[in-house]
Amino acid sequence: MNSSQKEVEEQNRTPRTESPGTSSFFSKMERTIYLLNNITHGVAMTVLFLMMCLTTVDVLGRYFFSTPITGAFEVTGLGLAILVFFSLGMTQLKGDHISIDFLTSKFPKKVQEVLNIFTSLAVLIIVLFTSWQLVEYAKRLTGQTSGELPLPLSIFAILAAVGVLFFALTIMLSMLNSVMKVVQKDES
Repeated sequence: MNSSQKEVEEQNRTPRTESPGTSSFFSKMERTIYLLNNITHGVAMTVLFLMMCLTTVDVLGRYFFSTPITGAFEVTGLGLAILVFFSLGMTQLKGDHISIDFLTSKFPKKVQEVLNIFTSLAVLIIVLFTSWQLVEYAKRLTGQTSGELPLPLSIFAILAAVGVLFFALTIMLSMLNSVMKVVQKDES
């Protein structure tokens, strides 16, 4: 692929609008969503590294000294919850979620974008409902702690809700990108 083809592809990915104010607002919103998801993704990567270290030390302690780390299994499970929910948004931004498009890829680009608007809207509603239910779940968990360690479980449910909310923002961004591609005028 030569450089002019790359430029054309980049222009096709970048939404064009008629109003400069809308573009400025959209670009600020996009940068904010990227920033929030970069932060949570950084936290997720740190949690993964700490889980790896904890599991390694736990296995070595169990094997060599017959003394596992108390609560290692619990902390790993709770860390996994943070890891999964905090990585959803960045996975969406990078386009790494699984999608099956063998049929829709044959449609014209505008039709593909219209379909993306409707699927994004459906997913957005489901994900916002999930985030709300995680907050409600956190309220019910108030005062409850994990088994071996006295870790408050409601904090982990709230963190999961935050991760899902940031995921919802990325879906909304994807939907708005599709809307802008549908309403833009063809320049060819």
